[in-house]
Amino acid sequence: MAKSKLLLATIFIGGTVFAQAPAPSAPPAAAPGPGGSVDLSVKQQPMLAPADMVNQSKEYFKAMGDVVKRIQILQDQAKREKDIIRLNCVTDKLVQARVNVNIGEQSMAALQDSITRTDAGESTHEFTRLTIVNQKVTVLGAEAENCIGEDLSFVGATRVDVEVDPNIPQYDPTQPGSPFIDITRPPEASPLS
Repeated sequence: MAKSKLLLATIFIGGTVFAQAPAPSAPPAAAPGPGGSVDLSVKQQPMLAPADMVNQSKEYFKAMGDVVKRIQILQDQAKREKDIIRLNCVTDKLVQARVNVNIGEQSMAALQDSITRTDAGESTHEFTRLTIVNQKVTVLGAEAENCIGEDLSFVGATRVDVEVDPNIPQYDPTQPGSPFIDITRPPEASPLS
């Protein structure tokens, strides 16, 4: 429990480290120029240099790899204990983590390509994708740790005690001859029938 709280706190604090400073107040919207075009360019620059983005991305991959390995260990443990509920939960988290790592690999390749082409916009975009994927994998790791199965919530065999009220009659009131059932034929509705 303490690990998951620490992990979630790290995610939230870590996400703010890469937050960019607020953009200066934008000038009032200008009317379209003579050709009907409007300047839609972004004026804010990324805070990290391309080399720093690559280094941080490599750290993300190391961290994501560690999370995937930990989830695999949890999966193996659930298999050994034959805990189907926990195994299903952990397997689901492992599949999602692997998908996110694959997305991260694609973003890493695109990041390196955009840095080679000196495309700052795409570099920032791909680095942001990598940051989000890293956070998703970290959350999936925490969720996998929290996958609890029947073994942790099982408190013992169920025991049912039945007490019969002595004032309840011992006969079945639904059977013929019961004092509670009055079966009398209703009177005829019409003498012509």
